[in-house]
Amino acid sequence: MSNVDIEEPRFAINNDEKKINIAASEGNFLNKDEILLRENVKFKSNDFIIETENVIFDRKKETAKSKTKSIFKSKNTTILSDGFNIYDQGNKITFYGKSFIVLK
Repeated sequence: MSNVDIEEPRFAINNDEKKINIAASEGNFLNKDEILLRENVKFKSNDFIIETENVIFDRKKETAKSKTKSIFKSKNTTILSDGFNIYDQGNKITFYGKSFIVLK
């Protein structure tokens, strides 16, 4: 028996200006609103992509937090960090820990 509640979960963070699609290989419910997304977690919008391995996604608040190595990619910027927090309906992202930024 697998300990996975959801295989290949798909979610989205929506606001008036953009949509951030979220995909992972597997997920487990932590409570009725929070889901632990694991393995190949990817956040994708028209402006950026974030990839990591573990994220806690809150479906009600439309927030996401990760404390695992992450990579953010946009047209002219790449950020490697020890984690991130997406909040304010996807309008704000805070990167945690040692971070390496490449501007083109």
